[in-house]
Amino acid sequence: METITWQDVSFEKTPELVEVAELVEAFHKWLSEHDHLERGQLITEANAALSETEKRDDVVDVEAILTVEFEEFLPLDRRYLATLANGLELVCVAEENASVRRTWIEPGPITDYVSFSRTESTARTAPPSRPDATGAYLANETVHEDPEAGEVNVIPTETPDEQIKKVADEIERLRDRENWEYEDFAVVLKQSGSAVIETLRAFQQTGVPTESSTVTGFGDDPAIRELLQVVRYLAADDDDIRIELLEASVLDESILASIEQMEGLSSPLRRWATESNMKVRIAEETSPLNVRAQFGNVRRAFAMAEFVEDTSFIETTWKSFASMLERAHEYAPQQNQTSSTELDGGVRVDHLQAIKNGTFRAVFLLDIVDEEYPGSPSLTRLFSQERLSEMPDYPGVTQVEAEDVTNTFPTSSTASSRSFRRYHAEHARRRLAIGATAAGDRLYFCLYNHKDTALEERAQPSRFLTDAYRQLPWVKEATEPEIRSERRAEEYLLSRIDNALADVRRSHSQDVTVSLDEVETELSEIQHLLSESGTRGEQLRDALQARIEFAAGGIRRD
Repeated sequence: METITWQDVSFEKTPELVEVAELVEAFHKWLSEHDHLERGQLITEANAALSETEKRDDVVDVEAILTVEFEEFLPLDRRYLATLANGLELVCVAEENASVRRTWIEPGPITDYVSFSRTESTARTAPPSRPDATGAYLANETVHEDPEAGEVNVIPTETPDEQIKKVADEIERLRDRENWEYEDFAVVLKQSGSAVIETLRAFQQTGVPTESSTVTGFGDDPAIRELLQVVRYLAADDDDIRIELLEASVLDESILASIEQMEGLSSPLRRWATESNMKVRIAEETSPLNVRAQFGNVRRAFAMAEFVEDTSFIETTWKSFASMLERAHEYAPQQNQTSSTELDGGVRVDHLQAIKNGTFRAVFLLDIVDEEYPGSPSLTRLFSQERLSEMPDYPGVTQVEAEDVTNTFPTSSTASSRSFRRYHAEHARRRLAIGATAAGDRLYFCLYNHKDTALEERAQPSRFLTDAYRQLPWVKEATEPEIRSERRAEEYLLSRIDNALADVRRSHSQDVTVSLDEVETELSEIQHLLSESGTRGEQLRDALQARIEFAAGGIRRD
């Protein structure tokens, strides 16, 4: 439904899509009756308003329009641009063999859909670095001379978890040796959504700060949970329910009593945030990289309260607002995809399309296995691939002919005979090229040998990586990095304790000799290191003590 709205497409051939479109039309009609508009309708409405206005010169007060990244303009974007640029000089800049967003919707180069009075092509130059040359090979199958600048490394690991740990170690090694900042690094995945969320969490556990266009959302925000408790309390009619809410939370009853006497919804909610010292608590209890996101979520809750106050078809009561906030909290993903532009200095963790035309000193491309690159086409979960490939009007590339593949991609790296699978395999290769060209000095292909499944299924390296490894002599396996990240250091520290205790126990049962002097020396060095490490050292000291007591039988697991 969202795709239909954003692309402003109509359906007449596929019965399932016609039914979905009818639902969208009914929804938009209902919104219009209540003076509202879905965000996806904005370009369509702007195009209509611009076409119908008699005062165009007052609206479009420019003499020329410069459009960049034109290779990604969808049909609706192009219609709006044509209306906007009517009678003006228009210059569009597009990159060849680089479209990933538009080619997901329509095949072929964009020049097949538009015409200009004059076209120019810039002269091709040799790639300045090995990452650029690797990206060019993935995009065009062009093998260039070795630029000798930069590095392209492969990081193989046994499991996806170990992949994250090795990347974190390499980031810390480069920061230590090259004096780079965290914002110089990008960790990139093929898909957005849960894959990015899980990777963000994994890096947070290693102690590496992160940033992303994927930011903390309603589903996992303690500030929103607190506001939800306040709203539930004010909406409750039963005193017993209120008592239960107070007992299950840290709400201040005196503040609740004072704001309950106020009129409206947004003002009492803001009063709670002020008098309960919420802003200070968020700043003190949350890492700097997440504070801005939480403040943004609180502002969104205030805006929702104002919406209920100002909208005539929703009753302005705490009960109706509680219903809205609960639904937003329940159905929101733990992380929301946004177009964040103000980032705060951590390692960038995102999907490939989000870093297009960005540049980082080092880029780590994760999960370079055949199951991901090329993987299987994943246009929608609503319909099977067989049904999808038969839908001529689906808003995506489904009915594909052989010439569509050759017109869209200069590469031919899949053995599949089906044009549908070939098209989307080449699309995956192009996305990999986009990630490679974002690397300035260093590019890393990261992969694992076994999946995180009960059967430990074996994962095959991506066919694209295998091909590049054969054709490009500068693609090499990375050397084993030293332990640099906090998480790996903790694991190593705990493992040394375990190994020392195991050696001592083994000396009794296996008649082997263990030097207690060496064990004592090693433990003394660890003790000294922890003493110099402040609060974090104290926490590790407690963990080590618990480890020793557990091994000695002094404590047990519940």
